[in-house]
Amino acid sequence: METNAQKSERTRHGGAAELLRLVRGQGCYLDDVETPKNTLHLAFVRSPYARAKVRGVDTRQAAKLAGVVRIVTGADLEHAVRPLGARLEARDDYTYHAADWPALASAEARYVGEAVAVVAADSRALAEDAAALVEVDWEPLPAVSDAERALAPGAPRVHANLADNVLYRQHAGKASDAPEFDAPGLIRVKGRFRHPRVAGLSMEARGVLADYHVSSDELTVWSSTQIPHLLRDALSESLGLPASNLRVIAPDVGGAFGIKMQAFPEELTAAFLAYVLKRPVKWVEDRLENLQAACHARDALVDAELAATPDGRIAWIRASGIFDVGAYSTFPLTCALEPATAAPALPGPYRVPFFAYEGIAVATNKTPEGAYRGVGVPVGPIVTEGLLNALAHQLGRDPAELRRINLVRAEDFPYTSASGATFDSGDYQNLLQLALNRADYAGWRRRQQAERAHGKLVGVGVCCFIEPTGMNRNTYRTRGMIQVPGFDGAILRVDPAGRIEAAVSIPSQGQTQATAFTQLLVESLGVAAETIHITLGDTARTPYGCGTFASRGMVAGGGALLQAARKLKAKVCKLAAQHWAADVALVRYADGGVVRGDTGAQLSFQQLAEIAHSPLQRLDADSEPGLEIHTFYDPPVTTIAAGVHLALVEVDRGTGRVTIRQYVVGEDCGPMVNLQAVEGQVRGGVAQGIGTALLEEIRYDTDGQLLTATLADYLVPGSCDVPNIDVVHQETPSPYTEGGLKGVGESGVIGAPAAICGAVLDAIGVWPERVDLPLTPERILKWLNARGA
Repeated sequence: METNAQKSERTRHGGAAELLRLVRGQGCYLDDVETPKNTLHLAFVRSPYARAKVRGVDTRQAAKLAGVVRIVTGADLEHAVRPLGARLEARDDYTYHAADWPALASAEARYVGEAVAVVAADSRALAEDAAALVEVDWEPLPAVSDAERALAPGAPRVHANLADNVLYRQHAGKASDAPEFDAPGLIRVKGRFRHPRVAGLSMEARGVLADYHVSSDELTVWSSTQIPHLLRDALSESLGLPASNLRVIAPDVGGAFGIKMQAFPEELTAAFLAYVLKRPVKWVEDRLENLQAACHARDALVDAELAATPDGRIAWIRASGIFDVGAYSTFPLTCALEPATAAPALPGPYRVPFFAYEGIAVATNKTPEGAYRGVGVPVGPIVTEGLLNALAHQLGRDPAELRRINLVRAEDFPYTSASGATFDSGDYQNLLQLALNRADYAGWRRRQQAERAHGKLVGVGVCCFIEPTGMNRNTYRTRGMIQVPGFDGAILRVDPAGRIEAAVSIPSQGQTQATAFTQLLVESLGVAAETIHITLGDTARTPYGCGTFASRGMVAGGGALLQAARKLKAKVCKLAAQHWAADVALVRYADGGVVRGDTGAQLSFQQLAEIAHSPLQRLDADSEPGLEIHTFYDPPVTTIAAGVHLALVEVDRGTGRVTIRQYVVGEDCGPMVNLQAVEGQVRGGVAQGIGTALLEEIRYDTDGQLLTATLADYLVPGSCDVPNIDVVHQETPSPYTEGGLKGVGESGVIGAPAAICGAVLDAIGVWPERVDLPLTPERILKWLNARGA
């Protein structure tokens, strides 16, 4: 008989079947959902101006086209659909001004691409033709497309109620309060670091299909979303419909990376039209709309200073960040997301005695910002690792050794960071050593010196970082984010034949969630994987919960499943005790069934399922028949994963082109449920981090016009840009979460930009006080020319 350990190992590398279905074209993405012939298709009329009054919308010519069913303007929806309102609890430690995002702009458009009208027609082509005939009477207004300029006196106001365009501001400490702030002998390094505005750019863009069923009074909304339950909350509030009359289904999602964890105006508009027209309504975004109107992320400018003792130990860090969040605050995380998440990432995995921080979210006439893989966390290593590199250069110390002496030690856990975050477990120094050994770091340095002697510009980059994962209710309560519940749920239903349906509030966006959840149940219950069916992404069939984002799938969803499995085992043990008329203390669960300790009698899981559904089995008054478990899981802590990235790069002296020769990742995401999935997450994240470091930047001109509206202008890594990524693992379980689980979904993109940036600067031998990503050939050549290289 196959043991639990054997079953676990057999599926540890699994996920092939789940992935093969997708790569063979057998998936069902939003655009694949079968629709009736009377489905209407939408095309939006979008603003060509960064800021303009809408003085009137003339739809008469467009309405004359045969097949056009309805044209709706912002004025039509102004009182029919409430704007998306992103809320923060009122607090003393931050200030927040809400900027609600309307389904369609009525009086004023605030960014290029904001929708002011929509056409519903019999085909997408017809809807687009009609949209081109809609005439909008625009009055262009002065716009502001840069956060620093938005803060200047007299700058145009994005919203009339914002005197300084600041939507959110938070403070944490003052560097001058540090006991050693002015201590003699401290070495200080400082810098200004810019993380570019970027796009998530999933292969599948956004899309929504809505259908109102009159007979059942149910509005069903299919959306390529990460947050089915929270999207239902948003639809309920904006449309004024009870949540019980709304069903949200997330079919297969072709990538999301956080961008699809916002609720969007297009979803509100499509749902409203389906409800009032009593016909199915569909909208699928094209790439121009995706780059123009889907959320952007991480447009950050950070000024920071680090002080250290002469032997290289950090004394304090202070930083201030300006985050350009665009025109509106997004639901459900609000525009506070990036300033709030950058804060704990700045001290990172290091022992920093004192930390001071100010972060502000500034409104501009640009596309609103939302979540994107890592949110504000990648900003932290870019800043702190950059300062440590400058410090190592100034002290003449090896960068890896400088990090080693400052890392939190294994005996320090649980460790409270100077940012206030608590780290539950880890061994950061050992993780660094694992990565250095795998890379042959000393050999890299020898090669670097040898090749420099022949005129080649070769550099080595090191990045150590933390990844907060599986955020719980307390985290969102602390941030004041009252529209994020912070917990997830699971339901286990066992039929009379012993087959298990597991419904989890965490949907999938392509990370083989179903395989990993199956693996957890195989390990916990000792049953065959073939007897388990996983249900995800349907609010009518899954319990309420946050959804999939912030590396919470395994921590929160997997934790809920493990909790449910434990309750199920307790229930079948009690059932078996009643069946045998024995004391329940004599019954234990083992290897897919129960065993009676005094006689050795056994019942298989299938036998237990049959007994649970049989009227012949007498039950105690406090026992329920059937086998169905409902549970909600609030992770006890925000558990902290960690990583170390090492990059070996070469810079072409003549062109400024960067080639990544070797790349090594040391990853500690706790116990790995599925090795293949973990390494896929890490490698995919590194690829996105390469884009941030070297290629990607959403750019606007001074009038707020988008300059990167196609993939010819917004550059992303191709296969030739991504090297082989060697991953070495350390598994440090959390002492607090179910199964000791931690997350891994954002790790790669957090560490890669800082590691590559450090390697490039090491190659060209400059440590500037201002670093702007991406490190394009033009920027690199400018540095090389300045130093006469």
